[in-house]
Amino acid sequence: MGWGTGAGGDGGDGKHSGKKDPGGAKPSQDTKAPRPEPRIYRDVVREEHVPAESSTAVSPWSVTGDAWAARFSIGLQLPDVWHAWHDNPDVPGVTSRLWLATTDAGSWAAVDWDGRTDERFTLWQHGPRRLWNEGETAHDRWRSAGEPRPGRYGMTVDTDGNHVAWLDDPDHPVAATV
Repeated sequence: MGWGTGAGGDGGDGKHSGKKDPGGAKPSQDTKAPRPEPRIYRDVVREEHVPAESSTAVSPWSVTGDAWAARFSIGLQLPDVWHAWHDNPDVPGVTSRLWLATTDAGSWAAVDWDGRTDERFTLWQHGPRRLWNEGETAHDRWRSAGEPRPGRYGMTVDTDGNHVAWLDDPDHPVAATV
């Protein structure tokens, strides 16, 4: 049984609800050969895209780094967004780049680290959604909730397959940032 699964409802309403505490479980490590370098630029960025440039003081590692609980929570709040790291992206002055993109590639963001300072990061965003801003909001919500671990989350699924993630109990749904 994984997170958000549970055994049948009790009232005949067709809803299933539950949670399982993974304890100290960490995400499984991929045992396959490493994937090739991401070709994100080719797959997401189009020639006609003119991204807005700005900067952020929020470290990309605080949003998608080693904090598994933060990544889990942010993933629930941004269900149609993926992220990938691109180290040494062959861009002058950029040591590492974090990419965020919607699954339809309609919106994307890139956060650049220059390898020298952890106080300011160059930010590029394109599309109708400002994904980095959404990621910051999701991270802030996670912190405001007390930085909950994945075991505090659950999910309710009805007979039509509709599902709602929640924190601590079904009366506290986890809202998407959009």
